[in-house]
Amino acid sequence: MKYWLTLGGFLLFSTISLSQNLLGISTSRYGGTNRLYINPALAADSPSRFFLNAAVGNIHADNNYVRYQAPFSLLRFVTGNVPGQYKNPDGSIHFDVDYTRENLDGKPKNGTLTGEIRGPAILIRTSDYSAFAITTRFRGIGQVLGASQSLLSALRAGLGDKALYSIPTDNNQFNLNTNTYSELAFTYAGTLSEGDGQKLLLGVTAKVLIGYNAQHFINRGANYQIVADPNNLNNAFLELNQLDATLGYTTFLKNRSITPRTLFSTDSPGRGFGFDVGMTYINQYDTDSPALQLGVALTDVGGLTYKGQQYNYADIGQNPVRFTSSDFTRITGSIDALQSVQDKLNIGRTPDKTSFRAGLPTSLNLTFDYQTPAGFGVNVTYFQDVRPKQALAVHQPTMFAVTPRYDTRWVSLALPIAYLNHGLTAGASVRVGPAWLGTDNFLGLVGNTSNGIRPRGLDIYAGVAFGIGRMNEE
Repeated sequence: MKYWLTLGGFLLFSTISLSQNLLGISTSRYGGTNRLYINPALAADSPSRFFLNAAVGNIHADNNYVRYQAPFSLLRFVTGNVPGQYKNPDGSIHFDVDYTRENLDGKPKNGTLTGEIRGPAILIRTSDYSAFAITTRFRGIGQVLGASQSLLSALRAGLGDKALYSIPTDNNQFNLNTNTYSELAFTYAGTLSEGDGQKLLLGVTAKVLIGYNAQHFINRGANYQIVADPNNLNNAFLELNQLDATLGYTTFLKNRSITPRTLFSTDSPGRGFGFDVGMTYINQYDTDSPALQLGVALTDVGGLTYKGQQYNYADIGQNPVRFTSSDFTRITGSIDALQSVQDKLNIGRTPDKTSFRAGLPTSLNLTFDYQTPAGFGVNVTYFQDVRPKQALAVHQPTMFAVTPRYDTRWVSLALPIAYLNHGLTAGASVRVGPAWLGTDNFLGLVGNTSNGIRPRGLDIYAGVAFGIGRMNEE
């Protein structure tokens, strides 16, 4: 229970999830289709006549509740590549609760695990003034927002900390959302005006979405306490007295793995549409002058409608509902966890709805970019989450990043520094020809008890993407 409720439940390591930042590649002028996820207008600024994206993959995690301090790195934990002495007899990883340390500042806690595969894509400059692109992407996002410190501490302790007994806790609110889906997108960007070294670009992306997995638990208020089991003093209950919440889930991926057959299955439960829209102002007198760019975009507007079960709770009755550690001993992922909660709240209850809406992580993106003719430059990026906190949707975490870089046609180097989830991260990326390798959180990849580094997340991405031919303007 400690493993799933501390890490599986909060950081959602039980779901595949994907990130949309990849600062080293998405802020590069040679990032091609990868730039479009921040601002689709940048398609019309590609320095290459053709840009091909073979594949780019990313894993990202962050939180403001616990710091990681296991004897193996967080990257080894996520990939399952840990030394044998830290595994159970069945081959699973033994994760001790002491492998994390709480941040007890009294503030609401957030956690996001994301990951992404940007599949085959092509960008074509049709003229000096316009471009279009076709892109594919597979994403999964798992997220907890606004969880109370007291509730997470109780779950982390496995209900065994007697200091927490019989203390009523009121008005706990938090949101849990997951979404796993793929998209096929079409982008068109063109020049609205041009003259005296200045250009104004407009771009729009339309997306067709197929969904495979979504869950949500929107807790608008709860009253609970932890009480000792009168029949076994070594056990305890989490006693739920009041609950105002919405719970929903799909089961399509419960006994399936992500395979090509799954991705193209006609039985997938989710369908939807989305779009991005953006504008970019460019000031560059000629190719021997520095280039200034200012951009604004609204991305991931829309969502998916899923076939699934949704329940609304406003009154759980006169008798409190009790949860024990044994209620969660057999869970293998977030689907099982939510089904266990539903069964406990009301076994056999008919769903209030047999479909629900899962929103995309809509965000407002602001960018500033300056680059010299020699290739040295800096990018400033700001992502603002615009979804309401209790929306049935995953969220783009609000982030501010500064990325110094050296960027040429054959070599790129970047050192992104970001403020995310009330903490600073620093990364690095490199491109040689078509090959990219980078991280937005370097310390998260190497931190463990041996070196004393205690990260709050990790990030890594790699891929093959390249441009062919040059535009006349370059």
